[in-house]
Formats: sequence, structure tokens, C-alpha cells
Amino acid sequence: MDKIKEILLEGVKEKAFPGGQYCVVTKDEIKCGYVGYKSYEPLVKNNGEEIYDVASLTKVISTTTLIMNLIEQGKLSLDAKISDILPRFKHRDVVIYDLLIHSSGLPADIPKAATLKNREEVINKVYEFDLIYEKGEKVVYSDIGYILLGLIVEKLYGMPINEAAEKVIFSKLNMKDSSYRPDVLRAAPTEKREDDVYNGYLVGRVHDEKSFAMGGLAGHAGLFSTAKDIAKFIQSILKQEFVLKDETVKEMFKSRILKEGRYGLTNRSLGWDKPVDDIDKVIMHTGFTGCNMWIDLNINKGFVLLTNGVHPKRANNNVFPYRNRIREYLTQMEAK
Repeated sequence: MDKIKEILLEGVKEKAFPGGQYCVVTKDEIKCGYVGYKSYEPLVKNNGEEIYDVASLTKVISTTTLIMNLIEQGKLSLDAKISDILPRFKHRDVVIYDLLIHSSGLPADIPKAATLKNREEVINKVYEFDLIYEKGEKVVYSDIGYILLGLIVEKLYGMPINEAAEKVIFSKLNMKDSSYRPDVLRAAPTEKREDDVYNGYLVGRVHDEKSFAMGGLAGHAGLFSTAKDIAKFIQSILKQEFVLKDETVKEMFKSRILKEGRYGLTNRSLGWDKPVDDIDKVIMHTGFTGCNMWIDLNINKGFVLLTNGVHPKRANNNVFPYRNRIREYLTQMEAK
């Protein structure tokens, strides 16, 4: 823990990110710490109770888990056609599996997302897109795909995604600080947004523009949490006490596609990212705001780091080398 804190304090000193929370997780214990600042303007130190916008960790903590729960219940299948559930979706060959592994043919994002003003505008845009590559041909990490998965979650559960996540995941894992409607007084600010839709620091309101337009209730982003809460999520998997069946969790760890992506060769499982050389032992994910988490069954350990690296502006976010050093340190330490 001292070494991790030392690495992160370097980042705070270099203003690579304001501060953050972190936890190292095993089956038997959760060790957590925090560093740095909650905000720069005004300058407020962290006290370990901050709630962070976890950005795309939403995709795996909430949306993927909810989709797999629907599959366990027999209400959905990996080969279910999106258009059979969402009739406005025009691509008949795209199925749930394609969206989960980010190889559906859909683009990555909605252009000029900062101009979107409401949920209806976002959904209309999502349904307009043509496929830009043949499905399965490559990996294009797609918010659009996960917006669709979020709509499917809401339709099949018959409730908003925040309510489904609370019922199926957060309440069962005692994740009391995880929600799509955080305590604003505890929320760490993210970027200072300056456009026609919103002007000012985003505090307790989702950073992602598409999710913001959707009222923060979306499949790709919108969740707020603490490192301690996400550590509970990780530990439940390590202890085989997760909200999904053990065989479902094993399916989530399996490599599903190894293809070229935006940054080279990319390995994906159901919802999760993976190291290129892993088959079925490691899952991981990142969040644009400066967050990451991983679970490694080779060493029976997990890790989560939450930061508001996009504060005050996204160009200031340089957390990446520090989280990579922590991953390398923890895996090497275990090897010794």
C-alpha cells in the first residue's frame, strides 16, 4: 500500500490528476487509501469519502452484469437480435453478443455529443447510424452499442437502469455509495463544461455528454461510486459470492475476440477488456474520467483506482502511466 501511495503521490505532485481513491482486493481483505485533492478551485483535500464519476466502469459494473442476469433468467440470450427487442434498430443481423464484445459494426460515438440536449435526441441519433464495418471484422469500442444495451435493460426489467442496478447489484453487495444520483456534497468535480447545454463544473452530474443529455441514466456512463464500493464488487467475484452464478462469471472471463482495435490488437470478453495474451483469467476496464479496475485470477487479486483526472479539463488527465505502474508492481510483487 505504501508503494501504491508513493506512485500516486508522484502523479498528484505532477498535476497528472488532482487525487483519488484506491483499493487492493483479495478474497480475505480489502485495503484502501486515498491521495491528493478533491478539487482545485477551491483547493479541497480528499478525505477518503469522495464519490467519483466512474464513467465507462458503468458498462461493466452495471450494464454488463444486468444483461448477464437477464440471460440467467431466460429473458435474453447472447444471440438475441437487437431489432427484436428494440424495433427501431434497423440492423437485423446485430445481436447482444456483438454489442458486448464491441464488434457490431456500429461507430464508436455520436459526433458533436456536447450539442445533445435531451434523451430523445440521443436515442434518435443512435437509431440513425449505419454500420461502418462488417460485424466481427474488428473491435470498435462503442458507446453507441452500450446505449442500446442500456435501453434493453430498461425495457426488459421494466424500470430505469438505476433502479435495476440498485435492485440486482448494489443492494445485494452492500454498495451503499453506488448510484446514478450521488450525494452532490460528496461528489468530486470533473470537467468545467462550457457550451450551450451546460456551463460550469460538473459536480454530481455525469461528465459524459450523451449520458448527461439522457439525465444520467444510460448504459454506457452515469454511475457514481467509491473505491470501497467497487472493491466489494471485486471481492464478491474473487470469493465466488457474486450476484451472478459462478458459471456465468467464468463465461465473462473468457476471451471472445482478438482483433485489431483503435490502439492495436485488442482482446475482449463479454463486456470487459482483457490483456492481449490472456484467455480466461483477467478482466479489466477503464473510465474516461480517470478510473480503472482489474481482477486477475492468476494472482487472486483485484484493484480499483478512482480519480477525477479530467478536472479541471480533460487535457490535464495524465493518470495512465501511474495506473500502469501500479498494475506492473502488483503483478510482479505476487510473482516474487
